[in-house]
Amino acid sequence: MIKRITLILLLVFILFVFITSMESFEGIYNNSGKIFFSQNGYTDTGSLNLVTGIYLDYRLFDSLFEAAILLIAVSGVMLISEHTIDEKNATFMLDKQKTPELFVTFSRILYPIMLLFGIYVIVNGHLSPGGGFQGGAIVATAILILYYIDITKTVNVHRVLTIEKFLFLFLILISSLSFFTRGELFTNFMPVNSNIEYKAIFLTAMNILIGAKVSLGLVAIFTAFLKEGR
Repeated sequence: MIKRITLILLLVFILFVFITSMESFEGIYNNSGKIFFSQNGYTDTGSLNLVTGIYLDYRLFDSLFEAAILLIAVSGVMLISEHTIDEKNATFMLDKQKTPELFVTFSRILYPIMLLFGIYVIVNGHLSPGGGFQGGAIVATAILILYYIDITKTVNVHRVLTIEKFLFLFLILISSLSFFTRGELFTNFMPVNSNIEYKAIFLTAMNILIGAKVSLGLVAIFTAFLKEGR
């Protein structure tokens, strides 16, 4: 009974906070940011995709923090799933069962398509919907399809994690170059008055690094789960 009363009081409090916040909704949430980005986003960042322009230029620090969280999450998974005995690398979940031949054939057809599509989403993230995070997830899915194609596929998760750490350091290094060119940390290192095409070079490079980092991190996590399930 006490738990039910506590839950009801908590729900009433949440409802009260929600109703109170809605009273000043128009004052808190306005379209000033939308107007600014629509008018200046392309010229400031060189990105037709304003989402990419925001998270790789205006709010690059937030994106670096998100990349750091993924790295910490991958490291945590590796630590928790660490085994004290030597065992073979992870294979397909159903190790003792033969993967259906039809599934293997379908995976072989789908693998190059998904890989190319993921690379396309990464490289063109500043021109169309997508980017390093989205494209990296697609590339990771394509790589993981290899488990279905070949159940003896092996992955050195410690090497993958090491590469991911170096990629994150490269992200920090490239993002810090703006301190010498613009006097600001964590933004596009191209001068503000430079051509839009030059600004797009920074966005493409960042998307490629983020895409590679995200794909390796997801592959490492999935492989660790496979090992844990053996």
